Amino acid sequence: MVDLEVLKIALSKEEDAIETYQEILSQHPNLTELLSLLITEEQKHKILIEKKIVELTRS
Repeated sequence: MVDLEVLKIALSKEEDAIETYQEILSQHPNLTELLSLLITEEQKHKILIEKKIVELTRS
């Protein structure tokens, strides 16, 4: 169960990062290329963590 708790914390951190990058992007559109890349990477991490959470909750 500890693994699941850690993954939920990690998921929350990924979601926070996505939100932060989106806020920065809205204030600094000149950084669109960089921030879009960072958002995409965080979204990939989020999906991986969500998949692992599903795996652990099914077993």
